[in-house]
Amino acid sequence: MSQKKYYNALIIGSNFGYNSHFKALKKINIFNIDISSPNINNKNIKYEKARKFKSYKYALKKNRYHIITCAVPPKVQEEIIKYIINKKISVKYLFFEKLYSTDLKFLIKTINYFNNKNILINLNFIFPKLLQWKILNKLLKNEKVKFIKYSWLFKQSFFNNLQNTWKINEKKGGGLYFYYLIHLIYNLITLFKKIEILDLVKSSNNKYKLIDHLSIKLLCGKKIPCEIEISNNSPNNIHQLKIETEKNIIELISKSKDWTNKFMIKKNMKNKFKFNNKLSNERYMLTLRNIKDLLNFKSTFGKDYVSNLSKIIKCHKITKKISTKNERSQL
Repeated sequence: MSQKKYYNALIIGSNFGYNSHFKALKKINIFNIDISSPNINNKNIKYEKARKFKSYKYALKKNRYHIITCAVPPKVQEEIIKYIINKKISVKYLFFEKLYSTDLKFLIKTINYFNNKNILINLNFIFPKLLQWKILNKLLKNEKVKFIKYSWLFKQSFFNNLQNTWKINEKKGGGLYFYYLIHLIYNLITLFKKIEILDLVKSSNNKYKLIDHLSIKLLCGKKIPCEIEISNNSPNNIHQLKIETEKNIIELISKSKDWTNKFMIKKNMKNKFKFNNKLSNERYMLTLRNIKDLLNFKSTFGKDYVSNLSKIIKCHKITKKISTKNERSQL
């Protein structure tokens, strides 16, 4: 019997990197996993086989990796991407958290580099990997959509405890546009492929003058009217995609504070499906599905890969366009 072949993997980032990327890679069970973080020695990494590095540069200098995954703030991620390119690091797969970059020129230039080197990449957009999302796709297959209402309302921890975090800082790749809205844009592109921006109202309901509420009017797919409402400083807590068709009203909805938990599918106001298996929609399981997608891509010229990359680029362009649109503002 031939011995099982293992590949080297490097995770850069030890918070979500360990809690999600590590669990996903370990479940695939073909990787020798290393973890890099400046404060790695202060982390409780419960995996004896993992080699720990304070510096990802040192890890990349000393080892060759089949896959590199990043779970770091976007500005740090940009520096890692630059280092991989400048040092001509040999790698087959790169897995990033969104946002890839707020700089569209940087995004296009570096993705073109990876394409030319046949280095395959994927981003960890998690919502379309929900089991409920797949069922939603099936329900919409033979429906003629007339109107879409997409709401995501919650209170980001900053507005509760004032804990400083890059996730609230637009300049660091966070904020309402780049950390939250980009998810909804990607989700809509996944369902309807095309998006046209019609109108935007942005508001700031806090003393820090942070944009914390957006109302956006769009056209999706074949000119389907769509309204987005998103707030990270709301007393309510709901993630709801409501789709009106000629015959039905179909909803994907969760009121859980856990991003991926307790989504229900309703058809004409009635619960259509109940899901009791929380594990299947844990963040690391959704991450696992995205990593598996990446590993299944064979070439940067493959049809499925090009389609996936097109969605990633498109959602960054649209989110960036919305973030710089100044038609109406309520302060």
